[in-house]
Amino acid sequence: MLKLFKDRNFFTFWVGQFISVIGDHISLVAFPFLVLQLTGSPALTAFVFAAQGLPRAVMMLVGGAIVDRTSPRLVMMVSNIVRCALMLLLAYLIYIDQISLPAIFSIALLFGLADAFFYPANTAMVPTIVAKKDLKEGNAIVQGSVWVGVIIGPAIAGLIIAGQVTTMGHDVGLVAADYQSNRAGFARAFFIDSLTFALSFLTLLFVRARPLEQDEKDTNENTASVIGEVKEALRWVWSVPAIRLGFIGIAILEFFFQTPIFVGLPALAKERFLEPAYVYGLIVAAYGSGAFMGAFIGGMTQGPSDRNLVRVMFFIFSGSGAAIGLIVLYEPYWWAMLLFLCTGCADSFIWVHFTTWLQKLTPEKLLGRVMSIMMFMSVGLIPIASIIMGVAFEWNLGVSLIAASVIIVVSCILAALHPDSRHIPKPRSETQPQH
Repeated sequence: MLKLFKDRNFFTFWVGQFISVIGDHISLVAFPFLVLQLTGSPALTAFVFAAQGLPRAVMMLVGGAIVDRTSPRLVMMVSNIVRCALMLLLAYLIYIDQISLPAIFSIALLFGLADAFFYPANTAMVPTIVAKKDLKEGNAIVQGSVWVGVIIGPAIAGLIIAGQVTTMGHDVGLVAADYQSNRAGFARAFFIDSLTFALSFLTLLFVRARPLEQDEKDTNENTASVIGEVKEALRWVWSVPAIRLGFIGIAILEFFFQTPIFVGLPALAKERFLEPAYVYGLIVAAYGSGAFMGAFIGGMTQGPSDRNLVRVMFFIFSGSGAAIGLIVLYEPYWWAMLLFLCTGCADSFIWVHFTTWLQKLTPEKLLGRVMSIMMFMSVGLIPIASIIMGVAFEWNLGVSLIAASVIIVVSCILAALHPDSRHIPKPRSETQPQH
């Protein structure tokens, strides 16, 4: 697997993505705590999260079609420049103490729009820079670097924002951090995030990527509409039972998982600890540590058979859902770190194999669009989930988190037991070319 690091082209791409991922996970901690400490409202925090997810959901499938029409590399470069500018603006507004909720909502909307193009481009990029025989190893390295970013980014964010840190609870005589005490830290965090996008853009200038394969009729007929191209990819996804079930199950999972992780757990940490950003950063970093190990193991091992892959994936995801409820029921932060370390390892291991299997099975002319559909199912419903669950968190945070945990566990087990989870065709490398 490590032989890919000797490929200068792949190594350059990896360096840029690794830097960008660290910045992403700095802002993933900074954003919810910025809103929480400005307003004290989990509901408003969830609404900002929804504002970021709305344009991403609406434009994600269009983004995949644009990737197929142009190139993943070009789309990633443009997206990085836009996201760099937005984070720089946010850092500046916080620094001069002129930040407001309307400004945060506006920046979140524009950032989500840029993400709608970046996500499918990033997922479709690996097959354009590595040989098919090295695809699993390439995915493992890229996903592993994402999880190293999850380890480093939140920990850095917690230190940057807090300045001085403690994991103690709210005892008598102790003063919890607020927006003004952390304002300079928030500005630093978003400024560093903007620099990571700029560095990622610069590295992409030196990356060479081959064009994705196209059918002959696709090269001769350029009149198809973007909507028609998206429909073509949707029809293909729906025609493969295991992919269809996998995507629907992922949508249900992420609906009840993302908002609790990025809104619910920060609010829970705010209730329990004096420096919630720091403690939350430790918990997310623990998940990243496990996920890094899982990605490495996934790249080095055979993994489940194709026939059992989707079934095993959902059994593993049920464990991730259970972890949310267990964190609510037992307060110490080390317990949350332990649970997330284990679930992160299992999640990442199976995701390496699922992503590689999907990339091999998908016709290359549809790759950007199919990857965008997968990302849409992962994040497309988050705006709705954020609104619904934000209100629920405002009503009763603990009960709402436990309810989400139960729904995830039950849904994933039902998906794992569904007959379509074993209805899997051979990868296209083992079949005749598809037209």
